[in-house]
Amino acid sequence: MLLVTVLLALPFAVAFALYWFEWRPAKLGNHGELIEPPIALPETGLSLVDGRLLPTADLRRKWTLVMVNAGPCAAVCQQDLRQIRQVQVALNKEMVRLRRVLLGDSAALLRADPALPELRRAYPDLLIAAPDGDQSGQLYRMMLDARYRFYVIDPLGNVMMRYPENSEGQGMLRDLERLLKYSWVG
Repeated sequence: MLLVTVLLALPFAVAFALYWFEWRPAKLGNHGELIEPPIALPETGLSLVDGRLLPTADLRRKWTLVMVNAGPCAAVCQQDLRQIRQVQVALNKEMVRLRRVLLGDSAALLRADPALPELRRAYPDLLIAAPDGDQSGQLYRMMLDARYRFYVIDPLGNVMMRYPENSEGQGMLRDLERLLKYSWVG
């Protein structure tokens, strides 16, 4: 009877010890880097390239895949836009739960980009935006960090995952499939 009790209590003791000593596995199941703690979006939101405001409340309710691009959208930018579009389409029936945003450093520079008409024609559902105001500017300027190119924002308005510039679409797809499978929001 004592042996049975010890065998039943052993998993709980091991789990408690792992938690107490803050053990983390060497390899995680996600391909992107989790942002801990997640960063809440500021209330001021973004400014769309056509001059309209995109409040943070409109960024909620759906998962958002943000691609940051400082400067004009050259060949690498357009290749990355194709990649995130392919990721969205590969989600099949879940693709309506994901929106894509191209984030530039300023709306004026985005409007002056010669590739803008082609981007709007090729990707009519792509939101092209820039930071609006100082409060939102700080967070989005942090997102313009050169080491990271793609960010995932959850439906509650938190920046929760990021990917380096040379990320492959398969890794993003697997992470998003897992997020959408287990998420009831968005």
